Amino acid sequence: MSTTSRIPCAAVAAAALLAATPASRAQAPSAPAPANPRVEAKADEALRKMATFLAKVKSFTVEADETFDAEFARSYRISLSNLRTITVERPSRFAADATGDTAHRSSWYDGKALTVLNRKANAYAVLEMPGTIDAVLDKLAADYEVFLPLSDLFYSDPYVTLTDGILYGKYLGVHQAAGVPCHHLTFGQEDLEWQIWIDTGAQPLPRKMSMAYWSQTGVPTYQATLRRWTLEPKIEATRFQFTAPAGSRKVDAAQLAAISR
Repeated sequence: MSTTSRIPCAAVAAAALLAATPASRAQAPSAPAPANPRVEAKADEALRKMATFLAKVKSFTVEADETFDAEFARSYRISLSNLRTITVERPSRFAADATGDTAHRSSWYDGKALTVLNRKANAYAVLEMPGTIDAVLDKLAADYEVFLPLSDLFYSDPYVTLTDGILYGKYLGVHQAAGVPCHHLTFGQEDLEWQIWIDTGAQPLPRKMSMAYWSQTGVPTYQATLRRWTLEPKIEATRFQFTAPAGSRKVDAAQLAAISR
């Protein structure tokens, strides 16, 4: 996972496993060993299974209920929350809405441009973008230092992005998240420790993620519970098309960022 924030929403559609017939009881190949010996094999196996499952899903919607720490009046910390609804159509379209204590935004990526609307200010910016979700996320990080919450799960190969820079990984057992039993894993990086809860059922969906930023004063945390997964939904093309609201004004990216602070 990239250390500043990407992990952490995605959805999934898994193929059913066929039971072996008596005539074909050859031993199944063992799971590949983790590249990092400090990552427990069971943790790596669960993460790899989830990531493989996610990568096969061509479209999905998911709702993320997030809470995070924020500094108030430069003197003490408070906990705030937002609700994000995300729609992804691989490889080149997504849309998202965020509402709550700090977010009043919507965004649309149609394979050519990313449009971000601040609904509270009724202002929007349009950014020309490359042609895939992977390339858009990389460009936002490299050119604008924008790291979208949970975006590691949007990549075409979530396993690669999630394990980037990993120093250790542990399997913590089966614990509850979003109302279902989940494999509970924890991973550490140089400046970040993150946890993920993966559904133990037939569809290994990520149900919850949390991050602790060790390099920042007070070790602030971020947590998202992932609910209401819809896999391979029928999505209208208009979901990824932006129509300017009445009275809205177009601004550049820097102006929109200033408005949103």
